[in-house]
Amino acid sequence: MTTWPAVMIFAAVAGSASLIGVWLMWRHETWARRHTGELITFASGLLVSGSLLHLLPRAGELAGGSAAGFWTLCAFVALYVAENHFLPHPHARSDEGDGHAVHTQAHAADGFGWTAVAGLALHSMLDGVAVGAGFSTGALTGGVIVSLVISHKLPVGIATMGALYHGGHDRGAALRTSAAVAMVTPVAVIASYVLLAGASPAVLGALVAAATGSFLYVGAADLLPEGQASGLRRNTLAFMAGVAIMLAALAVLPHDGTM
Repeated sequence: MTTWPAVMIFAAVAGSASLIGVWLMWRHETWARRHTGELITFASGLLVSGSLLHLLPRAGELAGGSAAGFWTLCAFVALYVAENHFLPHPHARSDEGDGHAVHTQAHAADGFGWTAVAGLALHSMLDGVAVGAGFSTGALTGGVIVSLVISHKLPVGIATMGALYHGGHDRGAALRTSAAVAMVTPVAVIASYVLLAGASPAVLGALVAAATGSFLYVGAADLLPEGQASGLRRNTLAFMAGVAIMLAALAVLPHDGTM
């Protein structure tokens, strides 16, 4: 079981990723827009490789292979339905071949409203629950989940701030709303870690499997198509770099023991 100081530190780190993205969009908007494509595809490489190489096998160890596959699929399908029909969210993608015109968009054509903010808050809460469940199973699983949360929260923070600001909110209100959404994650990390103390391996395995499906959807179905929309070679290299870093990390870090 991971110690409380480590959980507190990683909770803060997980929450800070979106705040960094918000800050980049607030203070360095031109740079943030220019490099969003690389950030997105790098995050996608981490998300897909970390989910397939560690989280799914770990969920299988805890809950059994069939159960892990079932909960992974359930989370993937649930995110697909929610994102496409109920909870609009911001996208940041490069529409120009030179990568210099990156447009932040919301699914809702008339601006980025409170439904989308609620969706982002819910997603942040689920990320926090995933981190808490991961650390309840072991340090490596928790660390992998934190790295996946950080990787996609940075470009999401950029997109959220941009969508709020350019959707009609003043810069101060956009900053406060984005920061509030970002802080949901560390609160959920701590709460879930407390509530999952003593949970059975089957329950933890189901939660890790659900996190796997969530990260697979975000990485493969959401971020990767956006990052590759411009067709830039550097975005492909960023994706491969994310995969390589995850492979290297899993090769050298000690694995979690059985529960």
